[in-house]
Amino acid sequence: MIRFSPNPNRANLIHWHEWGDDVFRQAQEQDKPLMLFLTAFWCRFCQRMDEGAFSDDENIALLNAYFVAIRAEDTQRPDVNTRYNLNGWPTIAFMAPQGELLGATNYLPSEEFGNLLARLYTGYQEKKAEIRSARKTSDETSSDTPAAVTRGHPNDSTLSEVTTVIMELADRVHGGYGRGQKFIHPEANDFLLCRYEATKDTNYLDHVCLTLDRMREGEVHDQGEGGYFRTCSNEDWTRPHREKLLVEQAGILANCLHAFRLTQRLEYARMAEDTIGYIDRKLSHSANESFYGCEDFLRNETPKDLSDGEYFTIIDDCVYTDANAQAIGAYLEATEILGKPSYKKRALKALDFLWDHCRCPDGGMFHYFDGAARVSGLLNDQARMGTALMQAHRSTGEAKHLERAEELAEFILSRFKNPNGGYYDLAVPGSAYLSFRLTLIEQNGAAASFFLALAETTRDPIYRDAALWALSAFTGDFNSYGIHAAAFGQALGEFLNRR
Repeated sequence: MIRFSPNPNRANLIHWHEWGDDVFRQAQEQDKPLMLFLTAFWCRFCQRMDEGAFSDDENIALLNAYFVAIRAEDTQRPDVNTRYNLNGWPTIAFMAPQGELLGATNYLPSEEFGNLLARLYTGYQEKKAEIRSARKTSDETSSDTPAAVTRGHPNDSTLSEVTTVIMELADRVHGGYGRGQKFIHPEANDFLLCRYEATKDTNYLDHVCLTLDRMREGEVHDQGEGGYFRTCSNEDWTRPHREKLLVEQAGILANCLHAFRLTQRLEYARMAEDTIGYIDRKLSHSANESFYGCEDFLRNETPKDLSDGEYFTIIDDCVYTDANAQAIGAYLEATEILGKPSYKKRALKALDFLWDHCRCPDGGMFHYFDGAARVSGLLNDQARMGTALMQAHRSTGEAKHLERAEELAEFILSRFKNPNGGYYDLAVPGSAYLSFRLTLIEQNGAAASFFLALAETTRDPIYRDAALWALSAFTGDFNSYGIHAAAFGQALGEFLNRR
C-alpha cells in the first residue's frame, strides 16, 4: 500500500513502486538507477517531502524519466527498514539496478533534492561500467557457505551482562532509559520486572515503578485523550512527538499489569484500564475486533473548519500481525489480573481474525492486512503470533490454539533456522540488501520466548532445544546491543529459570 501526506501534495504523480524483485528486474531492463524513499506513517519530514520535493514539476519529471522510484513504510516493510534506515525517516537511498548502494541521505528541500537527483544520475552513467566490474568480481569470489560464528552456551554470567547493560541505561531521576530524547521501551521494563521476580532485588522493581509514574505524570501521557506518545524530545518526558503506536500501547499495558501484580498499587491497574480504553476508542476495528497500527496528530492550519482544535488525527488502519499479537497477549493478561472477561472475548476475536485473514498458503503469517494480506516470511510475525496463541491456550484450554502454535513453530524451524545459530529475520532472501538474511537479537529473543512457552506446555525437548538455538547465537559484549538486548535477556532469564 502506497500512502502520501494527508496535506495537499502532488507526490502521486511520481510513478511509485512497492519493494519487490520485479522492480529490480524493471530497473535492470531499463538500465535505470533506483530511488528508495523509506518513510513512516507519522513522519513530519516525510510529509514535507511529499508536499515539497515530490510535488516539484522538475523533480517529478526527473524521477519518472531517469529513475525507478520505490516507496516503503517502516511498519509495512520492517525488513527494508532494518537494512536501509539512515538514522531516521525519511531515508532516501539510491541504488544501481542490481541493488548496489550508490548513496543515501535524509530529508532534503526541493531544490537540493533536484540537484542530488541530477548528480546521482550523472554519476551512475559515468561509473556504471566500474560498478558492473566490481559486481562481477564480487560474484566470482563470494561463497554461498555462511561464515562460521562462535556459539556460546547461555549462563548466569550472560544474564548478568545483559542486566548491567540495561541498568546502566536507566535514568534514575526521570525514569526510562538513556539521556536526551526519551523513547518508550516497554521491553526493558518487562525485563527488569522479571529480574525482580527472579532475584527480589528491589532496584529493578523501583526503576520500573519510577518510569511508569513519571510517564503517567508527564506530557508523554495524553491526559485528555488517553494513550501514550511514542517519544519525547526531553529526558523529563516533555515535548512529545505526537504519534501513538499500537505496539507501545500494548507494551505499556503489559508493564502496568505486571507492576500491579507485583505491587498491588491501584494506580497501575488504573493505568492499564485507561490504556485499554484508549485502544478501544482509537485503535480498534469495530467489526472484527482487530487493532489498528497508529494514531497520528497533524497540526490544524484552519481550526475554524475542524472541531478538533489545534490538531486533527489520522489513523493507520493497517492490521499488523506482530503488534496485534502483542496487544492480544496484553488483553488476555488483563482478563486474568483485572478480572474483566470482556477483554478475553475481544482478544480471542482478534486472534481468530489474524489466523483467518493473515495466513500464508505455505503455513506462515503475513505481516499486515489492509483489505488483503501482505508481506510474508518475517520471523517476528511468526514468533509474536505464536506467543499470543500460547497465551490463548493457557487462558482457554482450547487445543486449537496449541495446535496452531505448533504449526508456526514448525514453520520457523523449517524456514528460518541459521545453521550457525539463531534464526534469520527472513524466510527467503530478496533483492539488494534483502539478499542478506540477518540474525537479530530482539527477534531471536521473541522466538526463544515462544519456544520456551511451547516447551513448558508440551514437555517436548525439541522446543527447549529450539530456544537454546536462538539464545546461543549471541555472545560477547552486549553493550553494542544496548536497549535492544532486553527481549533477549528476558528469554534468557526464562530459560535459566527452567533448568
